[in-house]
Amino acid sequence: MLNPALAIRLFDDDELEQLHQATLDILADPGMRIMSPALLEALARRGAKVDYGAQVVHFPAALVEQTIAEMQAELKAGRKPLIFNGVVSSKTPTGPDGTRAILAKFGGACVEVYDFDRWEARQPSRKDLVDLVRLGQALPEVATVGNPVVYLFEDDGAPVDPRLQRVKTAALIARYTTKAGPTEVWNAQELDFLMEIGEIVRGSREAYLANPCFVTAKETIAPLILTQEAAEVLLLLAQRGLPTTVIPMPITGASSPLSLASNVALCNAEVLGTAVAVRVACPQAWVAGGVISGILDMSSGAASFSAPEAILQDLGIAELHERRYGFDFALGTGYTDARYPGPQSVMEKIAKYWASYMTGRYNYPVGLLSGGKCFSAEQALLDIEIAHWLHQFGKGMLVSPVSLMVESIRETGIGGNHLADDYTVANMRRAIWYPALMDRGLAPVEPTQTKGRDMLERARARKEAILAKADYEIDADRARAIEDVVRRAERELR
Repeated sequence: MLNPALAIRLFDDDELEQLHQATLDILADPGMRIMSPALLEALARRGAKVDYGAQVVHFPAALVEQTIAEMQAELKAGRKPLIFNGVVSSKTPTGPDGTRAILAKFGGACVEVYDFDRWEARQPSRKDLVDLVRLGQALPEVATVGNPVVYLFEDDGAPVDPRLQRVKTAALIARYTTKAGPTEVWNAQELDFLMEIGEIVRGSREAYLANPCFVTAKETIAPLILTQEAAEVLLLLAQRGLPTTVIPMPITGASSPLSLASNVALCNAEVLGTAVAVRVACPQAWVAGGVISGILDMSSGAASFSAPEAILQDLGIAELHERRYGFDFALGTGYTDARYPGPQSVMEKIAKYWASYMTGRYNYPVGLLSGGKCFSAEQALLDIEIAHWLHQFGKGMLVSPVSLMVESIRETGIGGNHLADDYTVANMRRAIWYPALMDRGLAPVEPTQTKGRDMLERARARKEAILAKADYEIDADRARAIEDVVRRAERELR
């Protein structure tokens, strides 16, 4: 039996300590630009050196170490922090019998949807968002449904008011799924409306706080900047008792030096610096971390999130947090470079999902393309197929007197077969995984038949079949309550 949690280890203890010390050195000098007056004042009160004009904080090592120690103590006391974002993978508990369920995510807030009929990416409409939410609701492997695409246009082509996008997006998601997950939040006023929709969906404020939706992580800007907007939202989330997650996106060779270890240390400085800043202003806060790192491809000038170096960087900081601090940390599993579904997208997803699986993270973001810019329903189905393959492989094999089946071999004898064995008939569906999209046929394939046997064509057909039967819609009472929230938002946010 494989043990994914022990399968990948990049650093020895001395290397972990070097990474930690480099993080403290970076936070001391040059420090971080924290563009929030409230956080700057709170940091100054706790002994940090603050340059208010430049909005730069130089963090004392003792303050950082104290914050880490306090968070470690809270974990020991039973606190269970939640990493909440639709494009990263965090530690996933196994079942009572050790099973590892696929808990896929529909999310990403993509500004494009991949139109399979036209073989092109385009801007999404209301119908695109609704169809993707309904698809996520119908797929048993999908655990959370956020906003796979941004609600940019109505079906008649009219643009959605940007001030209302987040609220109207949450309202649509709430209407068509029971699996509501992370969505964007930009400011305090819309957060109130998003929380109200979430409470309608969950049934109460208490239930909503225990199982939140319609909020997500915020990002730092590498190198070493926490913007005012991101800082304000993180502080608001912490004050409301909601998941507070920061996700840096350092690019090796551009915003980070051309060194994988340096990328890890820089990213860690941004995560810990943000955690310290938010906790000194809101002591009950838990700021969880994630990463979507990349490298600069010098041949094209593009950032790559699927390069082997990028995957190593993500694994590196996750290992630092897990082994040195005892914290969970999310990998940027969702971001890949391929711009359309095909061989490159499958190759990249296998690499990133394998890294996620082998470190005990089974909540895979699915459907994302083009560095998180585009969402494809067909790609999501390919991704779920990949996850099933990995999970079946990850079961390994059981060796025991029963599983060796020596008596069955003797009974069948030399030159026989086991097709008609009672055991084969009884266990053929449990012992072997059968793919939904891959072609394992024996018959020769004529050139005219190739298209119909392609995985993408099968994915498209499966998507259409699922959507034809998808019929979930929230009950009328809650639908009316959500519509009331949207109407108030239309008056107050404009």
